[in-house]
Amino acid sequence: MIAQEILFADDFSFMASKEIDRYVTHALCHEGEASFHLAGQLFRMRKGDCIVITHGELVTDMSVSDDFRVTVLYLLGEYALKNMPKNDYDVIGKLTLLRNPVLPLTEHEREVFMEDVNLIKRRYTGTDHHFHDELVGCLTMAFCLDIYDFHARIYENPQISKQGAAILTRFIDMLKSGEYVRHREVSYYASQLFITPKYLSEICKKTSGFSANFWISRFTITGITRLLAEKDLTLKTISDNFNFSSLPYFCRYVQNLLGVTPSEYREGLTSHG
Repeated sequence: MIAQEILFADDFSFMASKEIDRYVTHALCHEGEASFHLAGQLFRMRKGDCIVITHGELVTDMSVSDDFRVTVLYLLGEYALKNMPKNDYDVIGKLTLLRNPVLPLTEHEREVFMEDVNLIKRRYTGTDHHFHDELVGCLTMAFCLDIYDFHARIYENPQISKQGAAILTRFIDMLKSGEYVRHREVSYYASQLFITPKYLSEICKKTSGFSANFWISRFTITGITRLLAEKDLTLKTISDNFNFSSLPYFCRYVQNLLGVTPSEYREGLTSHG
């Protein structure tokens, strides 16, 4: 099935979809509050906040208050990339958003966000324009430039070098593509990037604030917990799918990262279900 390039929503239900890792999430909170973990870190989104999530597969434990109201625009990753402004800010911006995806907007910026989304929605759903795809692509690029502008105001001078940002982005993209299923050694990724493991670790720490092992573990444990939620899969099957040498080693790995065994994690899902 061909994925829809642009999705509009007024809640976060799509965040639980298996397809979320294919989309970039842009959301503006109008009322209430939402909380979630991104790569294991807790974040809160309150009235007036915008969030931009480039790696939806790293989001867990999403919860919202009863009075939560939000406007969400999901852009398919390939579509967003095709209509991204041609400058270097995107690379640096993505990395700071991995550190913190929450952008507190001014009243004017909130108005701009809504104007952009409403215009994209109106022109996207109206297909009678002879240059519909090009038109919507231009509006999407304008929206991205506005997001860049919000981000640049908040992070006036991100302390990230272009070289470091480029290396970390390639590393994260490898993880996003699923390399972590078979490879969880820093040395593997360093060899693919033609740098030393020590240099990759230094770049990761300096650029993102976290080690290379942290990012490998985050993608791995997020993938594992998604499979643990599928009760028809045995622990042995999941362990084999992730290329662990033995089931006991798999169980120790999960417990070290989650603080509970895979079986206990599953029991917790059942009790909260």
